[in-house]
Amino acid sequence: MKKTRTLAAVFSLLAILTIGLAGCSSKSSKSGSTQQASFKNKTTKKADVKSTLTNSTKLWYVTGAVNAKSNSGMEAYRFNKDGKVTVYNVNKFYKTYAAAKKANALNKSGELNTTFKTKGDNTVINFKGKLSDIPMTQKFTVKKTLTGTNKATKLKVAGYHISRDIDNDVTQAVMVKVGN
Repeated sequence: MKKTRTLAAVFSLLAILTIGLAGCSSKSSKSGSTQQASFKNKTTKKADVKSTLTNSTKLWYVTGAVNAKSNSGMEAYRFNKDGKVTVYNVNKFYKTYAAAKKANALNKSGELNTTFKTKGDNTVINFKGKLSDIPMTQKFTVKKTLTGTNKATKLKVAGYHISRDIDNDVTQAVMVKVGN
């Protein structure tokens, strides 16, 4: 009799635990999909990443994280449809390219040629050219989409998590643009 009660209690606890975990799982997957509302249908496939970057006249900021702080500023990339990107050094996120220009915050570092390739589920962007008159190559491997808010400027941003490879030195970073 005592053994039956113990087994019933154990099965009841397992059932409650299973139901609770199932509820938490569905709740977290729903909140993850609402976080990426502006990039909802975007993927990291070559065509999607390439068109997202080259069809935008906005600056794409590359930094360690959405809220990373740097004494030397961060890089801002402005892509065009001709396979070129202009790289600037800026001190913060700006709402628009025009706002950054008006603030006299665009310190041009150089212009690079870009190519986009697909590697598995990821898009790889190769850059080649000169920055500050120094020849360089670098590679961004686009991993997944992200959205967030920069705390310092209170601007909403959307973009991608990337692995950044400069001369076989790979670092994790984000590449984001300020939302509309």
